[in-house]
Amino acid sequence: MGLLKSSGTIETIGAEKAKDWIAGQKDDEITVLDVRQPQEYSIAHIPGAVFIPLPELIDRIVELDRSKSVIAYCRSGNRSRSAAALLVSDGFRSVFNLDGGIKAWNGFVAQGDYGKGMHLLKGGETSEELIMLAWSLEDGSRLFYEKASAMISDNESKELLRLLMSAEARHKEHIMTAYKIVAGAEIEEEVLEKAAHKGIMESGEQVEDVIDALRKNNAALEDILEVSMQVEVNALDLYIKMLREIKNERVVSVFASLIDEEKRHLSRLGKLLGEKFHPNS
Repeated sequence: MGLLKSSGTIETIGAEKAKDWIAGQKDDEITVLDVRQPQEYSIAHIPGAVFIPLPELIDRIVELDRSKSVIAYCRSGNRSRSAAALLVSDGFRSVFNLDGGIKAWNGFVAQGDYGKGMHLLKGGETSEELIMLAWSLEDGSRLFYEKASAMISDNESKELLRLLMSAEARHKEHIMTAYKIVAGAEIEEEVLEKAAHKGIMESGEQVEDVIDALRKNNAALEDILEVSMQVEVNALDLYIKMLREIKNERVVSVFASLIDEEKRHLSRLGKLLGEKFHPNS
């Protein structure tokens, strides 16, 4: 896309161009850097963003990969411009400031603090633990779609949620394969079932709590589809974070495949939501 640069100047990138670029890149090619404060990040952030508040950046700059292009963002673009300048002065060669910050971002956003989902792990974040968490979350998403589809009468929406439910079941099979790779031995689904976090979603919330809230609020179809999209966004966000923690290349490929499919799920839900409720947008 001609975005890489060789000069030391700071370049800006518009929200639309950034969204397209991020969607088309692999996680090992680009870093999206959020330099806001924890409260801001928790409310909404770009899925998969590395979170380092600006006041901490100078001390934590070693955590960033110099081989990747960096898109820095904040609320409106001012703090991230300072962050980009710091990176450039420290020798980073491909740095962009998101023009207008997250206020200008018109893509999907994730919610929750940086540890959402990851906090479910006990002890060290080993590959086995990460894979177990992924299996639990896929099972939770499957359960959510099963219960959500029973709440709606629109046949097209019901069918899509059922397809997503089936996809989450397939994801569990891929994750079992990843576990076997890491453990170096066969493992039965019953073993994962016993050790799994029951009924948990990517945000750390219980499926039953989310479904109960939808019922109590007499949620309309639009509300259910929007919550479904948030499930997929948070899944995408968490899997990108988890991918950074896994060193086994074969397991990385499994998670990369899950990330690609979460993106497709998100696209299908967004398309359906747009067609039914925002046809002219």
